[in-house]
Amino acid sequence: MSQWKFGNFETEIDFTDVDFLDRIDEGKQLMQEAEKNVLKVGKNSDIIRSQCEVFYTFFDHVFGRDAREAMFEGKTSLMLCVKASESLSAFEHKEAERIGSTYKKYEVQNHGNRQQRRTYNKQNKKKGRK
Repeated sequence: MSQWKFGNFETEIDFTDVDFLDRIDEGKQLMQEAEKNVLKVGKNSDIIRSQCEVFYTFFDHVFGRDAREAMFEGKTSLMLCVKASESLSAFEHKEAERIGSTYKKYEVQNHGNRQQRRTYNKQNKKKGRK
């Protein structure tokens, strides 16, 4: 588990917790559904408000009801929504690398049988490798 922070909002996230991963997947599906309701024409403020609602749907589902209030402090800013999304995505990428390097030392090393090793070694000698 690691701490993710955006603005004054801070929470522990565990990308190996299946319940959390389910919430993320469900949140993405809810976002896709909410995107269908985004205004295409009208006042810019109304269009941006409807675009922000898509992000709010995701964050509220993943982090709990009214997470948007803590994350965005009452502001309705598309830029803040995009930055929060990018921040979470970058955090997920960093955590995936950390988790991968942790688990890598537990992977079973398959060296193959004797014939497979001979074939591998012959191929590498032809290519100039040792």
